[in-house]
Amino acid sequence: MWLTEVRGVVQGVGFRPSVKRAADLVHARGFVRNDGSHVTIATDKDPTGLMEAVKAQLGPIARLDKVIVREATWGELGIPDAGPSGFLIEPSVQGENDSSLPMDTAICDRCLSEMMDSSDRRYRHPFTNCTDCGARFTVIEDLPFDRERTTMRHFPPCPLCSEEYSDLSKRRFHAQTLSCPKDGPRYRFLDRDLVEAAGEPFRMASEKLLLGGIVAVKGWGGMHLVCDPGRLRRFREWYRRPFKPFALMARDLSTVEDVAHVGDVERAALLSPARPIVLLRKRDPSPEWAAEVLEQASPGLDSVGLYLPYAGVHHLLFEALKDAGSDLPWLLMTSGNPPGDPMALELEGIVPLRADGYLVHNRPIAARCDDSVLVPCPLPEGTYISGKAPFGLRTFPIRRSRGLVPDPLPMPHDKRVVSLGAERNVALTVTRDGTSFTSQYIGNPSKPLVLDFARETASRMMDLFGIKGIDAVGADLHPRYVTSRWASELSETHGVPLIRVQHHHAHSASLLVDSGLEEMGAVVVDGVGFGDDGTPWGAEALSVDLDSCRRIGHLEPFGLPGGDAAVYHPERIAFWLTKASGHEMDIGSPEAEKVLTAMMGRVEMTTSLGRLLDALSALFLGVTWRSYDGEPAMRLERLLASTKMPDRELFTAEVRSGTVPVLSRWKTLVEEVEALLGGTLRPGVQMAPGRAADLCMGLVEAVIDDLVVLAGDGAPVAPGHRGSIPVGLSGGVAYDLPVVRAFHGACIRHGLTPVLHSRVPPGDGGISVGQAAVAGRRL
Repeated sequence: MWLTEVRGVVQGVGFRPSVKRAADLVHARGFVRNDGSHVTIATDKDPTGLMEAVKAQLGPIARLDKVIVREATWGELGIPDAGPSGFLIEPSVQGENDSSLPMDTAICDRCLSEMMDSSDRRYRHPFTNCTDCGARFTVIEDLPFDRERTTMRHFPPCPLCSEEYSDLSKRRFHAQTLSCPKDGPRYRFLDRDLVEAAGEPFRMASEKLLLGGIVAVKGWGGMHLVCDPGRLRRFREWYRRPFKPFALMARDLSTVEDVAHVGDVERAALLSPARPIVLLRKRDPSPEWAAEVLEQASPGLDSVGLYLPYAGVHHLLFEALKDAGSDLPWLLMTSGNPPGDPMALELEGIVPLRADGYLVHNRPIAARCDDSVLVPCPLPEGTYISGKAPFGLRTFPIRRSRGLVPDPLPMPHDKRVVSLGAERNVALTVTRDGTSFTSQYIGNPSKPLVLDFARETASRMMDLFGIKGIDAVGADLHPRYVTSRWASELSETHGVPLIRVQHHHAHSASLLVDSGLEEMGAVVVDGVGFGDDGTPWGAEALSVDLDSCRRIGHLEPFGLPGGDAAVYHPERIAFWLTKASGHEMDIGSPEAEKVLTAMMGRVEMTTSLGRLLDALSALFLGVTWRSYDGEPAMRLERLLASTKMPDRELFTAEVRSGTVPVLSRWKTLVEEVEALLGGTLRPGVQMAPGRAADLCMGLVEAVIDDLVVLAGDGAPVAPGHRGSIPVGLSGGVAYDLPVVRAFHGACIRHGLTPVLHSRVPPGDGGISVGQAAVAGRRL
């Protein structure tokens, strides 16, 4: 007989039922069982044919990563030599947690059809699911994945559900989280004073929404704040978020197609089982009914976050609105939390906001998990290198969370490392046996409740992935990050080395892991990262592998008047650049100008492309206050994307000693603007948008071109190498699509191969992956 261990996403996805059906087809005897986090199959048949039959039976979210086969005897399993008389699904056993976990996936079409069928016993049951869909990651408490080790243990199945569970011919055969209205979790609606309202909960919630109310809705992984997008002005005042972009959930795909540009890449992302928020370019002009809502959802931006219903609760909300006579095509749906805190899990976390109503259920949430956010890749397939993303998506992940975690990646070492990321948009990574597992989105751990969430997540991941001891802790080089202090604590507690990894090395290393390459040239562009020399870096040409990182070149350093204050007042950066290039700028405050002039030679210097984009945003768009992270550069993206003939040649300049010119190019820019407009330069120059776009994009392309050439010239090349040299793009600015296009164009012009992210976020959400890779290799 043969014993087969199968690792991958093989629990909670109908894998054992698939094995049972396949075994019956080939008349095999033996058993299948959950064993820790993997699955063990014992059979009297050659497993090759059995596994082929299993693959034909697999559901859409199952995945086989590793199959280990060995010959054995029934006796060593404590079974008589004749073996079992048939093929059984045996009870799970507590083995090693050495495999992945299933993701949360959108309700499938068959379950949705049942939920909307008035003759079905699951009619309007929001927790309808089967082995192919539903919450998984957010309900798992322990492994193996059985009902008693999930948050569904609080809801014993009724006789009819138990019958389905035991019937091989049924879709829900061995579906651990099945339920129905008689035995499953339930929703209720509470008013703003937390008094339970009489009546059907979804009807009550829809009525509140149609009256202009704000409703907190508990979903799979936490609370969302929901309102009619037509009331966004009121929502922004209530939530104290005047400009931050908010996502909209559309009733259906046709609504999305009416208001945004949707091609094959975008459609595939929207309809994938992950159902992420997808940043889509707004139609211009937008339909009259949608124009104001789109602008209110993402003020000043050319894109808007849109996604489709993924849980029963969303479909039932839209259905209740329809029953109330409303044809509302979308809802504002954003993470529910007091500003700075993590997404709320229960009422006590959301009540301080004083919403107008609360639609909540009674199933505990095992893991807080926000919505994932993706940006479609704008480049032709086959013109760049990237990793193979889940569901075949061709996107850049901004926030990798619900539906996309955990997604194990091959790690080029076998060490057990915990890495903690940087300061913002943190996600954690743990590694073992040549595989890395990255957590859901955590947030900014400088906030106490977020740090608590991070600590809980690290502990949960180590338990679920069987990491009982660690070999090292990976962290950022910055000494004042909260994650750096936490890393020191972990290092001391476990008695293992603390390995600090320079910020931009970690970015580029995360791209090496993502793409599967061992070395490359890299262009890393972001807002700030603590450099080896103690100064803030942010536009770097690097030669990288996982063992080392060599700085080949960088932007010419320029000033940040007032340090962090300049990040929030980007006109200060524009003022410094203008003054340093021999020109004058009126920022509307003589007192401020006097102070800024006095500190010209005594400011902190940076090489950040993000800050240079902020300065351009201040000059051309008049953005003089940053109300959320990345706002000035994000607003500039609309202008950059509108360029027809970027004037790159105008900004030709000589690169000396690896330093990419900034001041001479800013001087050229200012002189060009002054020649067109005359008079004193002020933030928000009034000039033809087309010319402004061509000038801005020309400067950006010139800078990117120089960085690409430096990275290509300095890239590590193996002896005897023939072919195009790979050059990667990473960092927080690598989400900016005009920058991505400029990078891609520069690589093609210079005969280099572009390398882009696909599974690991280019920004700080992917930093921990690079830290873990470098830390393990240094060991």
